[in-house]
Amino acid sequence: MNLEFTEKQNFRKWWHYTIAGFPVMIISAMFFLVQFDLVQTKNNQKEPKFFLILILFMILVFVWFLFLKLETTINEKGIIVNYRGIPFCKRNITWEDITSISVIKYSPLSDYGGWGVRYSLSGNGWCYNVSGEYGIKLFTLNKKPFLIGTQKKEEAEKIINHYFNKLHHDLH
Repeated sequence: MNLEFTEKQNFRKWWHYTIAGFPVMIISAMFFLVQFDLVQTKNNQKEPKFFLILILFMILVFVWFLFLKLETTINEKGIIVNYRGIPFCKRNITWEDITSISVIKYSPLSDYGGWGVRYSLSGNGWCYNVSGEYGIKLFTLNKKPFLIGTQKKEEAEKIINHYFNKLHHDLH
């Protein structure tokens, strides 16, 4: 019986939009304040091109943020995790390369400094997450930790136990 777990996560909570959109709002407000002489500028010179380019750049970053997606697949071969929208953030980890694995409760802020593609300076290794407090924590043969955030704790545990336990039972 070949089971497969798939999960796709996006930044879709209201506070995600607030954090990503805040720079766009601030820079846009600064642009309008300067353009309509509501604030004093150095030498009374206006720089509309600079602000317009900055606003356009921030809007592009916001749109890019909307397309970010964390995709996780667990099957008989192992775990494939891909952070779409961020280059070089795809990993294919076979069951044979995993020495230990479990679904844990963790703190994105204190353990990894936030959400997204993160590296922990305190020894927790790499983390790919979007939101929530549960993750698939694994160690590979090179003893390096890696955490993949999940919103489907029970489903992930079930398939991990199925394949990881089966592999280690077959080895003994």
